[in-house]
Amino acid sequence: MDFDPSNRIVQLCAEGMNAEFEGRLEASEKLFKQAWESASDNFEAFIAAHYIARRQNSLTDKLTWNLESFELAKKVEGDAMQKYFPSLCLNVGKSYEDLGQNQEAIQYYQLGADYADALSTNPYGNMIKSGITEGLKRMNALENQNPVLDSLIDKWCERKELKPLSFILPAYVSNAGTPLDKGKIISALSYLSAAKCLNEEDQKILEELIISFQH
Repeated sequence: MDFDPSNRIVQLCAEGMNAEFEGRLEASEKLFKQAWESASDNFEAFIAAHYIARRQNSLTDKLTWNLESFELAKKVEGDAMQKYFPSLCLNVGKSYEDLGQNQEAIQYYQLGADYADALSTNPYGNMIKSGITEGLKRMNALENQNPVLDSLIDKWCERKELKPLSFILPAYVSNAGTPLDKGKIISALSYLSAAKCLNEEDQKILEELIISFQH
């Protein structure tokens, strides 16, 4: 299910975002509240709740509305809703993290990672996936971390070797640990290996790394 620009709730939220961008914060809050009060089904209510969460000053209130948005989204039938879940889980996870409730934050960041394959491969999808990955890193809960790859990337950064970084960073930064992400890492490493742009030591480490990822 997609946002319909002609839908009144979507229009109210868009107007609220414009007001927020222009610094008219009170007006934006009123528009988001109007959208919430006018919502006629769970889909419209999930949209409105998401935007209301943006304008909350209290961390507890922000969490409440982010949870409300996620719970409403789950009530909407259809697999098409799954593309919204990674972003919603990211928002809930960050709210829990900001409140110092790390176990709950990990739970929702991991749930977001589980849904991450539903994201499109585009700047928005990459941004959400990167946000989930960084959240798991902050919680020391990223299960797919590879110290050998991390060390290689650190060396290339120190030496300002842009070519190998250009091969691996897009897949590395958005790696949330899903099977699809693992495949992207392997592909990036394989392309880099084929380019033969590394010194002998790094090339050997890279080839061994590819084998380890494939098993």
